Amino acid sequence: MPRVPVGDGVSLYCQDLGSGPAIMLVHGGCMSHRVWESQVHSLLEAGYRVVTPDLRGHGDSDKPASPYTAEMYADDLAVVANRLGIDSFSLLGWSLGSTITSAFASAYGDRLDGLVLVSSAIFARIGAVARDERVSVDLPVERMIENQRYNRPEGLERFVTGMFHETPDKWTRHWLWTIAMQTPMRVALKTLRIYVDPEQRTLHEGLATIDAPAAVFYGENDRSSSVSDARTIAEDVFSDGRYVPFEHSAHVPFIEQPQRFDNELVDFLESVHNSA
Repeated sequence: MPRVPVGDGVSLYCQDLGSGPAIMLVHGGCMSHRVWESQVHSLLEAGYRVVTPDLRGHGDSDKPASPYTAEMYADDLAVVANRLGIDSFSLLGWSLGSTITSAFASAYGDRLDGLVLVSSAIFARIGAVARDERVSVDLPVERMIENQRYNRPEGLERFVTGMFHETPDKWTRHWLWTIAMQTPMRVALKTLRIYVDPEQRTLHEGLATIDAPAAVFYGENDRSSSVSDARTIAEDVFSDGRYVPFEHSAHVPFIEQPQRFDNELVDFLESVHNSA
């Protein structure tokens, strides 16, 4: 089923591969299911059912005029799972996908077998709430919005390059740039607005109340948040959490250190299902 209807005439492109315990991988803003190539291969080899949707407005999914909120995206994921006949599953979200999966945990936490959050600016906000500190986020959202609005092709090239600890080769940059350009400007602007004033307390409460095992996978050179924030979520917010650092990565540890990332993910999933 390459396309899944989610309501109001909107359908999402979605790969649904393999059999066994299910895991859904949720990409970041201006990205698509294509970023998960290594993980899909490794998870299928390990005996998992792997679901990789393109978020509404991204990749090969429909791109309607929608509010494009974290809650809307989370509801879409719930409908995808329903349409595919998946009652419970593990969920991994990267970057914007971490915000969306946190919103999913707030609304549908009883459906989660396990949860993995990967490098995201939202860590800074949730970490500050957990420590009862003033929220301070260095993510230059307004500049990113300006780059999308007035200098989009070059701005997206800088966006792609900035996700890495070390400058990626030209082919990797081109690959991710072509994915990024599939997301229309109007969608990119709305998704960036999620970071202007997110419901960080609601997201914190949702993560703190889930019973499922959870993990934070974090590229320790990521400038969108800090090691302290990532550790706080793993060790103080989650009731059953683990922190998995990637010392040689920034925002995309699944691309910069794919073998280790895949091994850690499979190890986490095995612990989820062996303890069930």
